[in-house]
Amino acid sequence: MTPEITKTDADASRPVPNYVWIALALLAVATYFVGLNLPLLGPDEPRYAQVAREMFDRGDWVTPTLGGFTWFEKPALLYWLEIAAYYVFGVGEFAARFGSALFGLGTVASLWKLGKTVSVPPAVAGGLSSNGFMPSMANSFSRYLALIAASTLGILVFSHGASFDINITFPMTAALVSFFIFDQRISKQINVQPPATAVGADLLTVSPRRRVAASLLLFYFFIGIALLAKGLIGIIFPFAIVAFYHVLSWKLPSKTFVASLLWGTAIALAVASIWYVPVYLRNGWPFIDEFFIQHHFQ
Repeated sequence: MTPEITKTDADASRPVPNYVWIALALLAVATYFVGLNLPLLGPDEPRYAQVAREMFDRGDWVTPTLGGFTWFEKPALLYWLEIAAYYVFGVGEFAARFGSALFGLGTVASLWKLGKTVSVPPAVAGGLSSNGFMPSMANSFSRYLALIAASTLGILVFSHGASFDINITFPMTAALVSFFIFDQRISKQINVQPPATAVGADLLTVSPRRRVAASLLLFYFFIGIALLAKGLIGIIFPFAIVAFYHVLSWKLPSKTFVASLLWGTAIALAVASIWYVPVYLRNGWPFIDEFFIQHHFQ
C-alpha cells in the first residue's frame, strides 16, 4: 500500500517563498549596520580606530602609529578599511566599524556559497536528490546555512566591533570554502570522463577546468588577504586545516593541488606584499623585530 500523504507532509515539503528569503536577507544586512555608531568599547576599539585616524590624518597607508609612535602589533587591513570609511563617512564610530560589518556579511556569503556547493546535486528518480533530500530542500539548504550564520551571536558581535577578529574570519572562511569547491570540482573531473565521441568534447571541458582553476586561485588570494588581516596565522591555519581535511578524508591531495603549492603560495605572498614590502622598506629591522619576533613568536 502507498502511504497516504497528509496535508502536514505536503506543507513541510513546500519551499519557502522567495520573497520571504529576500526579506530575511534585507533584515540581516540591516542588522549588521545598525548600532555601528555606538561609543567605542574596551581598550582595543579606541586604540585601533585611533591608529587608523593617525594614518588618515597623515595620508599614510603604510606605517601604523599610535600617539605618533610606530605600532606594529597587527597588519594594516583593518586600518585600511577604517581609513577608506573615514574618507566616505567621516571620522567616527560608524566608519571605524563599517569594514567589520562588511567582512561579517562576507563570512555569511561564503557559507551560503558553501551550502550551494554541497547541497544542490542533480535530481534523481522519485523526486529525491542524490543526498536524499527533496530538491526544494536541497536548494534552500544554502539559504538556511546563511541564515544560521547571519544570526550567530559571535559573528554578529565581532561584525559590530572595530577589531581584527572578523577581519581574519572572513578571508580564512573564504579561502577554505574556495578550497572545498576546488576539491569537489577536481573530484568530479577525475571521476567523470567527457564524451570521447563528441566533436566538441574538448569544448565541454574548458569551462569546468577554468572553474577549477578559479576556485584554486581564490584559495590562495584569500590566504594573501588573511596575511594582511592578522599575520602568519593567515597562511598557517588554512594549510594546516587543508592537511587535516585530507587526513580525515583518508586520501592524498590531488596532483593539481600539489602542483599549485609553488605558484599559489607565490600569489598569496604577492597579495600580502602590497603592505609587507613597503612597510619593511620604510621601517627596516624595527618592523621585523616588533611585528614578527615579538608579536608572533615571543
